[in-house]
Amino acid sequence: MKIEKGYKVGSLYFSRSKNQVVRVTEISNKMRVALVKHHDQADEVYLSDLVKATSEQVKEYFTR
Repeated sequence: MKIEKGYKVGSLYFSRSKNQVVRVTEISNKMRVALVKHHDQADEVYLSDLVKATSEQVKEYFTR
């Protein structure tokens, strides 16, 4: 598991720009973006848009 300045690959975060819980699959500190995945959808978001997901958000993510 790769850790970059507090962000962990494989962890769940809430993306404010996408308004949903996403899993970080890759981090690029040089460009300050993260590759994220929400079930079958993959996308890039800025690291500044990610916040730790709450337990309620994680529970909802896994119930889908």
